[in-house]
Amino acid sequence: MVENTLVNEDIDAAGRLVSFLDDHGLKVRGALWLYDSDAERWRFVIAFHEARKDVTSFYLDVAKATSKSQNGGLLDLSRVDIVDPDRSIFTALRGIIAVDGNSRVRFSNNRINGVYLEDALIYRLSA
Repeated sequence: MVENTLVNEDIDAAGRLVSFLDDHGLKVRGALWLYDSDAERWRFVIAFHEARKDVTSFYLDVAKATSKSQNGGLLDLSRVDIVDPDRSIFTALRGIIAVDGNSRVRFSNNRINGVYLEDALIYRLSA
């Protein structure tokens, strides 16, 4: 299925997911919707404050936490990519923009530190 339109339901569900993860001890350092024009889809990308050797262990922790939530309108984890904050889009954006709490800032057609962002909706980005 082509997911080239970001709908309000997904925007809100992603915000609830960020808040839920914070409330359950998984402190989010960065979170944004990122459009991939090659795949014609939006992906929600999250980076956590805590450093781990294996990023995949975060998937397990997130799945455990959300399974206890009875969903509560959270974004489906199949739409989420968890990345290392020091080796990702967040590295390029760091120092350029800071977004605290669970806000939303839209970036479209921008090149930042050599990284082109066709379209992004940033929820959080620690400086």
